Amino acid sequence: MNHTSRRAMLASGAALASTGLLATAGATGPAQAAVRTGAPAALPMSPVDSTPKVVFTSSFENADPEWFNGFTAYDTAEHRTGTQSLRYTRPDASTYVFATKKIPHTADDYVPVTVSAWVKTAGLKNGGASIAMEWYAEDGCYLGGGYTGATTSTDWVQLTCGPQTAPAGAAYMKAIFYLQRQTTGSAWIDDLVVTRHEPKLLRAKLASPAYRGLLIPGEHREIDLSLGLYPPAESKAHTYAVRVELTDAAGKAVHTKTLAGAAHLRYTYPTARLAYGAYTLRISAGTRDGAVIEEKTIALRKLRASEVPSTYLDARGRTRHNGELFFPLGAYNGPTTSQNLVDLKYAAFNTVLSYHVPTAPILDQTHAMGMKTLFTHRNADAAEVLKYKDHPSLLGWYINDETPPDTEGPVVRPRYASVIQNDFNHPAYSVDYRVWAGDDAQDVTDVFGTDNYPVKGKPTDLPGTVFTGTAAALAERPNGAVWTVIQIHNLGNYKHFGDRAPNLVEVRSMSWQAIVAGAQGLIYYSRFDLERDANGVPYATLLDQTKAVVSQISELSPVILSDRSAHGIRVTHDDDLRWTTRRHDGADYLFVVNLSKEPRPVSFHAPGNAQAEVLFEDRALIQSNGRYSDRLDGLGVHLYRITDR
Repeated sequence: MNHTSRRAMLASGAALASTGLLATAGATGPAQAAVRTGAPAALPMSPVDSTPKVVFTSSFENADPEWFNGFTAYDTAEHRTGTQSLRYTRPDASTYVFATKKIPHTADDYVPVTVSAWVKTAGLKNGGASIAMEWYAEDGCYLGGGYTGATTSTDWVQLTCGPQTAPAGAAYMKAIFYLQRQTTGSAWIDDLVVTRHEPKLLRAKLASPAYRGLLIPGEHREIDLSLGLYPPAESKAHTYAVRVELTDAAGKAVHTKTLAGAAHLRYTYPTARLAYGAYTLRISAGTRDGAVIEEKTIALRKLRASEVPSTYLDARGRTRHNGELFFPLGAYNGPTTSQNLVDLKYAAFNTVLSYHVPTAPILDQTHAMGMKTLFTHRNADAAEVLKYKDHPSLLGWYINDETPPDTEGPVVRPRYASVIQNDFNHPAYSVDYRVWAGDDAQDVTDVFGTDNYPVKGKPTDLPGTVFTGTAAALAERPNGAVWTVIQIHNLGNYKHFGDRAPNLVEVRSMSWQAIVAGAQGLIYYSRFDLERDANGVPYATLLDQTKAVVSQISELSPVILSDRSAHGIRVTHDDDLRWTTRRHDGADYLFVVNLSKEPRPVSFHAPGNAQAEVLFEDRALIQSNGRYSDRLDGLGVHLYRITDR
């Protein structure tokens, strides 16, 4: 995770325009598999109007109060058309708020949207004015957005962001007008236009095998392909058809199936029928009379036991390293020193993500201390992969820091290709504050992580949204790996108007939210920020706070990694509670987290006459009328182990 969050990007004025088409992924090596997207076949296209549709316009004539933010007003003295525009004036640099409006018909899954408007400025200092669009879940969790550069023009200029694809599961989209961080002066906006484009028709992602298309012995009993059709607005999915063809290395058809069009489809095929070796899935979507509109190919390989990678992601997205399950508990670091490693080991971390290429002695020391390295590789240099791929401390490659594949495909695909073509034994890890579409993510990374940094120390903070962001990422990648990035730093370190670092309750809550949502690893941002807290909180204090959380997770990692649920546990429903269960080593476990800042009761039933030990709290619950009852503080976490008396 780069320290520049999406808010920093809004502030920076960096050109983040959503342009460019996804490039085709590189070919796979002889012992690897990757997803590749082919170009649409040159066959007759469906006779459906795919012209972009304007879904919202405003020349700000109606004085809509939704745009008011304390710094905005309607201005009849300045306007490009009509009789008025919206003015944003910031007299000093101490505030940073946006003017926003929810836009209807822009939150459907995977629908591309463009926002454009005319903007002019006067007297701006320390930055410019710009527009953006952002999608949110129902609870306010940010899921994705589109951004563009800023302007300081004193004449009317048109700004455009998009087309940007709406993430799945979004509840609404906001159009945004703002002045960059620490910018003072005035800007005006007029003639806002929001355009909805037609989505690509076909979405296809592997639920099994979810890791590089590798059919691993003991892991995958079937090929499981998740398919979605997203036809133009005036068309229906049932008027299309999807054809799936599985071929062997010689191009001979092994299995072919045609599926009647529907919004959600599934193709499966048992792996027991396949010989070892390479295969290709070719998926085409088109009209029912056979005209192909879109096509995608996915490479598969059925491995022998002797071919299994030393490190891979299993059928549940868990990391297996040298045959053992491993739960990555990592921390971002700067140029790593020996003392850094000592501190990280002290805080119970097992993985180091360094922004810089670590030296050979540091890699050796990391290995000697029983820790792993996520190696920063944000380029397409195969020589770098070849040089370090055999080091025993290597866990994987950190290849992407907030560069989305839907708009930056030519940048991210070569990075991934440089890994999969040259290192069969270690996965690639990518992080973004946006939730990527599953098929886009599967094309460019092996592991994905969201970095939602919700804590500024203000009443408006939404620390409970880490669960939502993690769950959204996992929903996009069925059986794929998600290593959520957890905030431990003070956003004030980056002048992001943060008042403090997350406290112990918040760090513990965010961590267990991600675990309960299904994360298979956690990476904390960042150790080096603990050393330079903007409020002057001592490094040792913040490191000990982090240790208190990470050490508990480390102790319970064998339980977290269990693939068995405690099916007999039933929790009384509460909208603010999230929970998961495990069965491990003869005991049942229940992990409960409260997403609300207010206290909430919890009640649950477990089979038998057993006590529920509240882990790390030196107390236990006794059944009453067949149920256990407890109370969680705001953002509280309770971890229960239920054993027979």
